Amino acid sequence: TDVGKTFVSGCIATHLVQAGITVSPRKPIASGCIRQTDGSLLPEDALFLQQSSQSHDTLGTICPYQFEPAVSPQTAIKDAGLNITLHHLVQACLTPADSFALVEGAGGFYSPLALDGLNKDLATALQLPVIVVVANQLGCINQTLLTLAAIKQAGLVVHSIILNNVNNDPTNHAKGLTDFTDTAIFSSPYSETKQATLIEGWRI
Repeated sequence: TDVGKTFVSGCIATHLVQAGITVSPRKPIASGCIRQTDGSLLPEDALFLQQSSQSHDTLGTICPYQFEPAVSPQTAIKDAGLNITLHHLVQACLTPADSFALVEGAGGFYSPLALDGLNKDLATALQLPVIVVVANQLGCINQTLLTLAAIKQAGLVVHSIILNNVNNDPTNHAKGLTDFTDTAIFSSPYSETKQATLIEGWRI
């Protein structure tokens, strides 16, 4: 949570679109959506993904399950008295065969996402390579290694680690991480405007 998953996902989408690849972004469930004057909800993360990927998919397609309370999706589902299961989220992540599926979860790898599943369970069902986004701040090495261990235990493939610079601090808090993993590590630069930019293709 708050490590910049949506921003990084937007940056990845920008890369792909510039390479001529059609991107189908999906964030199947989101809480903390903004109530509009007409009573509808605005999933800001889904809107950012839509714009960054230049997708023609509607926000309802990108993020069909939207909740206003800023709580975990599982809690939001329970509080709303709904029955949204992992199956529903998997179906929401279906994309055209000729497009690049870019799926963003909500919270950490073990965060509850549906009544019967975590982000881990959705990732396992989709069998897509996992990109780990970590904020460049104190504690990021521990957090990254714990997440990598969880992904490995789930039998999933880690595509890469993206160190997201969430502020102007020039310190590389992930220094030494390469001593404990061979996973490719990339850097996402700090952006005051929060507009999707290009991720730097160098390893730490």
